[in-house]
Amino acid sequence: MVSKVIQKILLAASFDHHRNNRTTTLKTINQELIMKKVTGAGAIACMLFASGAQAAITNIDGQAGGGLVPWALLSSGPTVAITHLGTQNLGINSVAVNTSFANRVEVSYARNMLSVSGTNATALGGLVGASNTNNVDNLGMKVKLNDMSDSMPQFALGLVYKRASGSLPDLLNSAFGINKTATDVYGAATKIVNVGGKTVLLNGVVRASKANQMGLLGFGGGTTLGAKTGYSVKPELSVEVFAAENVIVGAEYRAQPSNGVAGTDGVLRQNAAYDLHVVYVANKNFTLTAAYTNLGQVAPGATNSNKQNGMLLQAQVNF
Repeated sequence: MVSKVIQKILLAASFDHHRNNRTTTLKTINQELIMKKVTGAGAIACMLFASGAQAAITNIDGQAGGGLVPWALLSSGPTVAITHLGTQNLGINSVAVNTSFANRVEVSYARNMLSVSGTNATALGGLVGASNTNNVDNLGMKVKLNDMSDSMPQFALGLVYKRASGSLPDLLNSAFGINKTATDVYGAATKIVNVGGKTVLLNGVVRASKANQMGLLGFGGGTTLGAKTGYSVKPELSVEVFAAENVIVGAEYRAQPSNGVAGTDGVLRQNAAYDLHVVYVANKNFTLTAAYTNLGQVAPGATNSNKQNGMLLQAQVNF
């Protein structure tokens, strides 16, 4: 049984050869895998080797990684994810697909669909109601720079072209000159380590972005006097712990630029987003994720300064 698991992991990671004299304990298998260079699929296999899973979560922007923060690891193959996030005034639904080529480049696409309810009609120009649906299309590419080793994280560079559409972006554009398109650029570093016998994934990202609420409220501060129109560089962090053979627990933090000035701050002011999540790995092709997610204040002048927090649910299928 153990030898079959080893064979699956070696195949998924595309190892050139395997070492002799492996022990039959899962702990030793895990330690040896961590010491090897791994590809995106292989790194995920290291973390999820007991169940044979290939990936855990898809980023809300479409890339392989956590729900809020991408990883330097590449998608291990065609993946489809459906995500729902509900907060006090917002409903965000996302459909994402991603895959990788030649163990070097990942491509991704996600459509985020926003519905707004219970907001201040004046602050959003009367734009209220559950029927108000707006979209952000995210087209991403990620390039792996190196393979992970025992002493070196895996590094990757990525970009996400974002386009907001719908009545809300149109209103923000006409009223404040807020752009409806922009491109995020980021660098990511990911390392898998063993802590107390547990496999732990550590991940950090530096992102240059103009996005207001990840693009749901457009990009940049618009044409209001003193508005910020350039990029802001912000950090993102995530940690994943393989708590059991088919359970991962983790946390993420994503800093976001606040582009508001007097006159637009009630719409554009934003805080960092974070989540605490649990992933259930049903098998190598299917995972379920539940997360408490806090987006901070979103358009505080329209939502009575309510903190926007709630449950994120995701189902992911790997082919």
